Amino acid sequence: MQKTKRPNLNQKRTNNFSYNNKNKPKSQSFERSNTNQNNIWLFGKHPSFSALQKKRRKIFQILVTKNTSVELEKLLLEQNLLNLKSLVKLVDGAQIEFLIGKDQLHQGIAVECSKLPIKNQNDLLEELSSLEKSQLPTLLLLDQLSDPQNIGAIIRSAISFGVTKIIFCEHSAPRESAVMARSSAGTIEMADLIVVTNFSNLIEKLKKIGYWCIGLEGNSNTFINEIKTYETVALIVGSEGDGIRELVKKNCDVLAKIDIDKNVESLNASVATSIALYELSRR
Repeated sequence: MQKTKRPNLNQKRTNNFSYNNKNKPKSQSFERSNTNQNNIWLFGKHPSFSALQKKRRKIFQILVTKNTSVELEKLLLEQNLLNLKSLVKLVDGAQIEFLIGKDQLHQGIAVECSKLPIKNQNDLLEELSSLEKSQLPTLLLLDQLSDPQNIGAIIRSAISFGVTKIIFCEHSAPRESAVMARSSAGTIEMADLIVVTNFSNLIEKLKKIGYWCIGLEGNSNTFINEIKTYETVALIVGSEGDGIRELVKKNCDVLAKIDIDKNVESLNASVATSIALYELSRR
């Protein structure tokens, strides 16, 4: 049986970045993995470039292939990120695949960085309480949603409609992952990720601030496009299989559904959320 040749992770390569002798890296080696659960490897151009540009993460190392290095150098120059040049290491695509998995579409770049900060219920309520009622933002609560690809797509839709506060319940909150970041096309860098211990408790507090809490429910008699009068909204979306939990439903002000063909049982959670956010944005 022919043996698979392992990529040399310590191989030195010529870097086409215009380093001077003072800041040129000594080696093009990198660590295959780390044990720090607060760190993450992002890959793909949109997630990686967005993470560098938004500056919300601590960057540890940037792996890039020759074909992508020109785009990276342009970004660092245009975004005044030249301080990150010393973290750039020119590698082969096989080296990135060895790090993140052969079947992942990395587009010639991977970035090791810290995870995004997570806020809690107190952080959220303190921020909302400091705002005038007319300034309160639309909120998105994801109840029992855990699939990272679905959540990434939902974040992308939410950001597209100006909804930046994405709230999860602690018992089912997913961990941030490279798949989630990639599915969001990098828009996760613009999101405030909030984890709370009890959705029903949060909903009650949001009502006191002035929010109308709308649950997305396929069996409702109210269509979401009919909801026109509520100025300050928190939209609650459940998983495709179980939907919103019963106690959470009871605490919602309104349950609403999307007007779809009767022959279609339901929509994918990310698609349904996109449509709901669009309808709410039209009010």
